[in-house]
Amino acid sequence: MMLTENHVIEAVANHLATRGWTINQKLTTAERGIDIIASRAGSGRLLVEAKGGTSSMRHTKRFGKPFDDGQVKKHVSVAFYYAAKLQGLHPADSIALALPDDAWHRAAIEAIGAALGKLVICVYFVAADGGVCEWSGHGLLVGPKRPGDSDCSRP
Repeated sequence: MMLTENHVIEAVANHLATRGWTINQKLTTAERGIDIIASRAGSGRLLVEAKGGTSSMRHTKRFGKPFDDGQVKKHVSVAFYYAAKLQGLHPADSIALALPDDAWHRAAIEAIGAALGKLVICVYFVAADGGVCEWSGHGLLVGPKRPGDSDCSRP
């Protein structure tokens, strides 16, 4: 199954909820703003920018077709920019990206890994079955791809 942005948002919100986070906001692609805002006692807020692996709009030519390498780089670049912007606007909050777990998205994240690590922006990767794993910011994936097995709050 190709994951749309809505699938990624739903999987990460469910993952966070199983880890004790309260989901304060969960948007769809029809809405504008921060895709997921979650909070947890002792961890503060987590702001998540999500991207999918295919178009979520049925009327487009790209619907159901995987994004190619160039499209992945473009939307990861946009997500990275937005995450960096969120850090400036909300310096007390933790920031994360949420992306489909595939070779192109992993390669795009590895390519900017040093910057993500310095900015303490972590990445949730969502598998086709809805399992979630966390990219640690140091080029490693933490934990198996099952909901509830990893976390993305600032230390």
